[in-house]
Amino acid sequence: MKPDWLDKKEYPFKSRYIQLEAGRMHYVDEGKGAPIVMIHGTPSWSFLYRNLIKTLRKKYRCIAMDMIGFGLSDKPDDWSYKPRAHAANFERLMEHLQLKDVTLLVHDFGTPIGLSYAIKHPENVKGIVMLNSWTWSLSKHEAFPKASKYLVGPLGKFLHSKLNVSTKTLVNELFGDMENIPEPIKQHYVKALGKPEEHVKKLACARELVGASMWYEELWLQRGKIQDIPTLILWGERDKLIKIEALQRWKRFFHECYVIHFESGGHFLQEQNAEEIATYVQNFVHEEERKRAAA
Repeated sequence: MKPDWLDKKEYPFKSRYIQLEAGRMHYVDEGKGAPIVMIHGTPSWSFLYRNLIKTLRKKYRCIAMDMIGFGLSDKPDDWSYKPRAHAANFERLMEHLQLKDVTLLVHDFGTPIGLSYAIKHPENVKGIVMLNSWTWSLSKHEAFPKASKYLVGPLGKFLHSKLNVSTKTLVNELFGDMENIPEPIKQHYVKALGKPEEHVKKLACARELVGASMWYEELWLQRGKIQDIPTLILWGERDKLIKIEALQRWKRFFHECYVIHFESGGHFLQEQNAEEIATYVQNFVHEEERKRAAA
């Protein structure tokens, strides 16, 4: 049963669940056609993709999960919440749905989760759409000045400093550069973090953003397996958490990479520019399908 605080007109999707060792993981599966799999970051959930799904499900099959601890998924006390464990859960969902030839749409903390799957199963990922993200350890990354390493520095410090604040304060600060987001929408992010004692294991996954450098480095060392996958990057230039240097690194990495800049966009383009993003994603998937058919 959906919670009372969920606006069913805003999020009009059928709830589905997969039973995992950690608990029940919630996901939505809307539309028919080529699959587009959307992975959220922290501390958001599939609600962030609702407006993209409403548009894209007319032509494509849209899948968006809530990681364990987030959204409408269970929030167990005795689970690690490490990114490697989230990645294993995502792989289990993909196996459960038996998805083939997917386009991964990834953002923030969801990017290493999604790219971990792509590295293991590159033959099953035909395209990547990426929003402001990273997937490497920054512990020895000289391209970022010490004072501005967005995970070891501002992002890490920000998340650590917010582990004991109210969820409302956390969400307000994360969406601070989006003055036009209605309060009822913000509340969907606040409420989805659960009761005070459930707050994503006190945002344990936020701590792991900084603490899982070894796992990120393992992924980055295997990056050659996904270097040839066609990729569309949608980047909010006013992101206060993930800086433009990360985009430059992605551009150097992917062999076939298309970049769309949102000069006035911040970290959550899905809330700010959903209609534009849906159009770009649709055009990208259609063009890749056309190229494969021609080949």
